[in-house]
Amino acid sequence: MADLYELQQAMRAMRQSALQRGALAILDLGSTKIGCLILRFDGLDPSLASDQVGSLAGQSSFQVVGSAITRSRGIEFGEISSMQEAERAIRTVLQSAQKMANLRVDHLIACFSGGGPRSYGLNGVVKIENQIVQDEDIARVLSSCDLPDIGDGREILHAQPVNFALDHRSGLIDPRGQIGNNLDVDLHMLTVRAKTIRDLAHCVKRCDLELAGVASAAYVSGRSTLVEDEQELGAVCIDLGGVRWRLNKLFHFS
Repeated sequence: MADLYELQQAMRAMRQSALQRGALAILDLGSTKIGCLILRFDGLDPSLASDQVGSLAGQSSFQVVGSAITRSRGIEFGEISSMQEAERAIRTVLQSAQKMANLRVDHLIACFSGGGPRSYGLNGVVKIENQIVQDEDIARVLSSCDLPDIGDGREILHAQPVNFALDHRSGLIDPRGQIGNNLDVDLHMLTVRAKTIRDLAHCVKRCDLELAGVASAAYVSGRSTLVEDEQELGAVCIDLGGVRWRLNKLFHFS
């Protein structure tokens, strides 16, 4: 897993750099269509401390200034099947979105549905040393989760805490600053085939772009369509995707 960990660290650094520069592309790679959004960020939020860089790297807000959709080529079942065709499709949709935005981007975050995703539920528990939960305790409890055998050739794509419990008081979103003795965490982990991500990173590199992040399309669909109450209480989001009928495979003509 070391190779993907290093890749994710590099992508995080590039994502922060791109956000601070003010522009980023979001690419949705599907088997039917490929969509692209160009985001322009409005600047740093002065209320955030410089050492507290979140998912938006301290950005206050953003605008969607460009969008485009093109027919998918070189992608089957959410994975790259033809590097040349996929590169051509990505260049086409990106150029259209940049033309609308009148803006050039060098970094993008890619969403994909392939890789044979598998989901796991993990649990970890640690004792609070100073009785007040701090960042170090959060890091320790996340590290205490026992990783299952995910199999050869697979890597962790997402690992998100879904619940914290402090002295058996469950349902905590952020326990930092609270007093207790034992801290528990429920962690959701998603794994995919490592080759899928490496092929995607290589294809983006061929397009003269830097891959600043990767995400599961199903996970992104849930985060973007479910409201906060639905996410906290529990809800199901089904992303059916598109369907391309291939008559030559469905029927045999004499």
